[in-house]
Amino acid sequence: MSMKILGPAQPGFGLDNSDFAHQDAFKGSAGGGQQNGSISFGGAAGAGGQVNFGGQPAALSDSRVAGAQAPADGNDSLSNQVRDLVQQILQLIAQMMQNNQNAPGAGGNQGSPGSAQKPAANAAVQPSPAEQPASPVEQAVAAPQTASPAAKNAETDSPTSAASSTAATGDGPVAGSGPRSFNITNTQDHPIKIGQFDQHDKLTAELTLQPSQKGTMKFENDTTGLLKQADADGQYKPDASRLEFYNGFINTSDIDGRNAAIHATDGKGFEIGDTRSVADKASADIVSADSAGNKTVAGYYDGSTDAMRKGGEFLTQTLGTGMTYMHPNDDTLGQGNNPMRHTDAMSLDVTFGKA
Repeated sequence: MSMKILGPAQPGFGLDNSDFAHQDAFKGSAGGGQQNGSISFGGAAGAGGQVNFGGQPAALSDSRVAGAQAPADGNDSLSNQVRDLVQQILQLIAQMMQNNQNAPGAGGNQGSPGSAQKPAANAAVQPSPAEQPASPVEQAVAAPQTASPAAKNAETDSPTSAASSTAATGDGPVAGSGPRSFNITNTQDHPIKIGQFDQHDKLTAELTLQPSQKGTMKFENDTTGLLKQADADGQYKPDASRLEFYNGFINTSDIDGRNAAIHATDGKGFEIGDTRSVADKASADIVSADSAGNKTVAGYYDGSTDAMRKGGEFLTQTLGTGMTYMHPNDDTLGQGNNPMRHTDAMSLDVTFGKA
């Protein structure tokens, strides 16, 4: 902004548009409001209260024109007042320009007054940030935010936080591979080892579970296999209970013998096997024990020995034939007694309990 400034000793000063170059930067108020492209500095609208910056100047009354054209007299108080008023106005304008240059965010506006950027239209000219106290809203934003105890508890107890904590600590061992899985829980009072075998009775995966611990045994699609529990010495005996699977076809079997109570469910109505402990009720002639005293009840298998026939009869009478294979031909039994089941679930919950 170019500005022509005449000091008190310089004669011939007039409030003409040629003395002030019009700038949008001053289309605002500084304490006194805005009217028709002018700045009010607190005085009432009218003579001596407004300075026009490029708009059509208001027509002066005859008395004002006469006063402006009257000969200057050193003792003329009116002339002195007009001159003092102009000086004050110019000083205020210069101060406002200086404040605009020093305001934060001025960026490249550190040069001459003519390089100052224009504020948005109709924007009020504000005092500098150093002179203006922060508003309550600004103080609230600037204040550090501290979460309340309730908020902290809600954040800690959220499902997302709980899931992250569980993932960090782990859910238990995982064995095998494939999209399908058995989530196995050990409900016995001692550690157990579970092995996965293929259709050729080859061990393909195994995991060890502590009492009440859960682990995951995965298996592939279109794969025939079985799970069984090892004895106390880690050996997988041929007379162990079995969880047999092929995709969604799942069954439990005590045909070869019973060293665990195996139960499986998808949580949506499908279940197979049982959770009953019956070995302690069997007679000694059909029961064997491993080095830790864990019992196995003889299974029917092919019925070629007295122990097999007696063991098969005991298990059938005690547990029935609807939920677990007791004889090789149980899959020919009618609906409700056939131990073969199918589920669409890709994951089942399984328990290995005491025989």
